[in-house]
Amino acid sequence: MELAMILVQLWKVWEIRMLLLLSILVQLFLFFTGGIRRRSSNHLLRFLIWMAYLAADMIAFYALGQISRLGNDIHEIDPSTGTESLAFFWAPFLLLHLGGQDTITAFSSEDNNLWLRHLVNLLVEVSLTIYVFWKAVGHSNQLLIPALFVFIAGIIKYGERIWALKYGSKSDLNSTSTQYENDELPPLSVAKERYRDIACYALHTA
Repeated sequence: MELAMILVQLWKVWEIRMLLLLSILVQLFLFFTGGIRRRSSNHLLRFLIWMAYLAADMIAFYALGQISRLGNDIHEIDPSTGTESLAFFWAPFLLLHLGGQDTITAFSSEDNNLWLRHLVNLLVEVSLTIYVFWKAVGHSNQLLIPALFVFIAGIIKYGERIWALKYGSKSDLNSTSTQYENDELPPLSVAKERYRDIACYALHTA
């Protein structure tokens, strides 16, 4: 019976480790490839970036849920190393991963309209992380303060992503454009045809 409990705990710890490693790999992939998705005509690369973009949130969300399910086992001894488990320390890092990469805040313009869903996700993830911290209080006090700093950084990072998505959404862009529809355009220093070419090039490479 005791062996079975050790095996179950060992499986939970290794599952969370694999999820954390997978989340880090996905974030690295998005960091290096997110900025080239619009300039690349490689359909396979764009498909992989799209899959990674969708999987990044799901992996981090699921991993944080698994950590919160550990309950009182969050601070138990890791059977594989014989040291105290640091599962609670991984929770704020996953919140930081949910903030995404600056190179790819949204894969397409339609993703910006989902900023409310990300706001709800932020509230849920913050609640789960606070629950994990609460379970870890009284244990691993040396790492609790650094984990709190990462937790705050994660909230700021995810908040920046939601803010960017909101201001890139269709409704917000429409409300912004109506403020200037009656204003006069600034004088052009180039011919209208040249100005149009520059604008088209800028939109194509944005």
